[in-house]
Order: sequence, then C-alpha cells, then structure tokens
Amino acid sequence: MINGDLDLTIDGADEVDPEWNLIKGGGGALLIEKIVGYASKRFCIIVDESKIVGELGEKRPVPIEVVPEAFVTVKGTLHALGGRAEIRMAKMKAGPVNTERGNIIVDLYIHGFRPEELEKTLNQIPGVVENGIFAGRTTDLYIAYGDGRIESKSR
Repeated sequence: MINGDLDLTIDGADEVDPEWNLIKGGGGALLIEKIVGYASKRFCIIVDESKIVGELGEKRPVPIEVVPEAFVTVKGTLHALGGRAEIRMAKMKAGPVNTERGNIIVDLYIHGFRPEELEKTLNQIPGVVENGIFAGRTTDLYIAYGDGRIESKSR
C-alpha cells in the first residue's frame, strides 16, 4: 500500500474515520507530516477515542497550507466546492498562523466529502501547498479508551 524509504512512522491524528482516513496538521506542520507519512512503508497512528469520527470534518476543519498571495483565489475555489475557508489566526501573536515555510494555514469547513477525492482536488488548486487529509495511508491504528483498553488494528 505505502511504498517509501522509511520503515515506520508513528504519529497521532486530529480525526480518524471508519476507513482510517485522517485529518492531520492541526498544529500547522502538515507538509512535513505528509512527506514523512507518504514515505513510510508502515504508517502507525495512535489516538484516543475522542479522535474517532463517523466522517472526516465532523469535529475539525481540514487544514490547508496556502501561499499567502493566493488566499483570495483559494478561498473562492473552496467556496465553489461547498466549503467555508478561514485563515487560522495565531493565539500568542497578532496575525495568522505561519508554517515553517512562511505560508498560512487555512481551515476548510466542509462536510460530506470523499477523502481521497478531496485530498487530490485541494492539491490541484493553484497556491495550495498541501492539505491535512491522509486518505488510505494508515497501516496500523491504536485507539486508547478512557477505561484503559487499547484497541489495535493492522492491515
């Protein structure tokens, strides 16, 4: 399924759907997370039960790294797809959240999408650097429950 140079990546996720598709990048480092995740033969995700959702976008927006100059165009395209886009504003400084590459994070609020299609569609928009949907990449999933149980699944 995954064919990369790294043997294993272990990481968390912001949301996990029933098919183990993910939303990641809530902390703003989604480009590097995507590069590492897609370069890994095994992609292990560890979450607590609060991260499990019926469909992606249920609790969290889809983060998108955008070149600042492209925001207006990207926002219009996202609106045409049926979503609402907002620049993520920083909490400890004035202004937007900036990535390590100097781009901005745009949060996309959208429902009822197919993760694999939206992941590809978003990356075709001029000015989008990467997005936080990880479709079909998870090989191992560990879910921690409040009662102390840990559920493990592998493909």
